[in-house]
Amino acid sequence: MFSRLSSGSRTAVQLGFVVLVCAIALGLVLWMGAGKPANKSRNVTFRVDASGGVAFITLEAGTVKIPKLTTVTAPWIKTIQVNRGTTVFLTASNPTQTGKLTCSITLDTEAWKNESTDAPKDGVACAGIVP
Repeated sequence: MFSRLSSGSRTAVQLGFVVLVCAIALGLVLWMGAGKPANKSRNVTFRVDASGGVAFITLEAGTVKIPKLTTVTAPWIKTIQVNRGTTVFLTASNPTQTGKLTCSITLDTEAWKNESTDAPKDGVACAGIVP
């Protein structure tokens, strides 16, 4: 079919085909959301469970800070909004040194970080950079 075309016409058809393929590829990329602005923040939920009913925690997540060991009743849950790229850090220890201790971090309802230990070990930490 292309053998009857002049070399200039063949080049034009090939160039048109390349442009068409590039346009389709660009359309797919935009359709998949590459052109949409990303949310700058996420809902981050911190949770501590301790079978002894009480835990000591520290928390750092952007402007929210609990830098000194603080006693909380388990289960302890806190949800905050954090910008992407923020480092978050939750530690928990078990003053009763009995049973199980767990910390977890959830991003927008999806499990993200989880750490558990059984007594006599008494500490766990969950941390990461919010994607």
